[in-house]
Amino acid sequence: MKKSIRLHVPVAVAWSASIGALCMYSFIPANADERDDAVSKQDAAAQQVSNLKTEIEGIDATLSQLFYDLEAANAQIPAAQKALEATQAKRDAANREHEVAMGQLQVAQAKKAEIDEEVHASSSRQEEANKAIGHLARSMYQDGTSSAVLLALTKSGTESIDDRASAADAMARSQAQALNAAMEMKATQRSQASRQQAISDRVAALEAQAQKALDDAAAAEAEAQAGVDALEKAKADAQVKQAEWDSKKSEVNQQLAQAQADYDAQTAKIQEIDAANRAANRIYSSANASGFHNPVQDSSMIITSPFGWRMHPVLGYQKYHSGVDLAAQCGEPVYAMTSGVVLDVSSSISAGNYVDVNHGMLGGNSVITEYLHMQRIYVSPGQSVSAGTVLGEVGMTGYATGCHLHFGVLQNGVNVDPMGYL
Repeated sequence: MKKSIRLHVPVAVAWSASIGALCMYSFIPANADERDDAVSKQDAAAQQVSNLKTEIEGIDATLSQLFYDLEAANAQIPAAQKALEATQAKRDAANREHEVAMGQLQVAQAKKAEIDEEVHASSSRQEEANKAIGHLARSMYQDGTSSAVLLALTKSGTESIDDRASAADAMARSQAQALNAAMEMKATQRSQASRQQAISDRVAALEAQAQKALDDAAAAEAEAQAGVDALEKAKADAQVKQAEWDSKKSEVNQQLAQAQADYDAQTAKIQEIDAANRAANRIYSSANASGFHNPVQDSSMIITSPFGWRMHPVLGYQKYHSGVDLAAQCGEPVYAMTSGVVLDVSSSISAGNYVDVNHGMLGGNSVITEYLHMQRIYVSPGQSVSAGTVLGEVGMTGYATGCHLHFGVLQNGVNVDPMGYL
């Protein structure tokens, strides 16, 4: 009897374990793929939510700068308008100054024309006087005398001496008048020439003054107008960019709302599956915190990157870290934290080769563990494992900068800090 009892007890235990494993296997796979798919979609939605929030932060920063630029342009426009109005006033004053100068120029030109006529007339008189003097000089030369009086007195003829004396006196007066007239005309010509030059200089100065006033006013107005135009353009550009970024923000907000809805939907689906686990009262392991296994027990538990927000070592921007990175050498064994059923064995660009294990209900919570970046995997979906079962080998596949194990815990469908279990 004792033998038979020894023989049957192991059989009974083995049969009971087999039935337990069979029940575990028969229930979990029915929800495992669906839950794994929901978790993957939840992670993707969470990542998209994070990325879109980061993008919105960048858009808000750009919009803030555009608002500042717009306000700065609006603040400068009144001063620029006043400067433009001041230059326009100067332009108007220059136009008036130009009109005055043109009036003076017209007066000066009229005076110059008058003097030109006088110069022309005096030149004609001078020419006649020169002719008279020349005629007298020729006569004196031809008669061999240098005196007009002597010429009259010695001239042969029938005139009496008195007649000759009268003729000589008249000739002397005529000679003196001709010489005086010639001298006066010379003086007049010199005076007229001087006045003519002075008026010409005055005309040139007035022309230059009027033109300079116009040029200065036009240049100042053009500069002020360019300043106003530049500010108006900056304002218009800022408004266009603001509208573009507002539209972009609206678009991203719509995407964010959709991503958040997707995340919420997948979270609800996971919670529904976990609720089904509780309803079925499937307790796959009675392990407690003291019974959990170090996933990399061959190495000291050194955390190289903790749970939560961090600067992603590969992507280079802030990203939520859903687990902890444990230091280990490539090729070291990766152990199951506690008993359960392999939920998924797969790979992705970021996670590399990974294993998910469903531990069912632990302490009233649905728990799934994740093991990422493995270089080799020894288990397959639906396989039952115990605490310390080797799942595969540490690696650096996916987004990794070196050998390590990313260990994550999903509690009721939400990533929590794994150190609460280790």
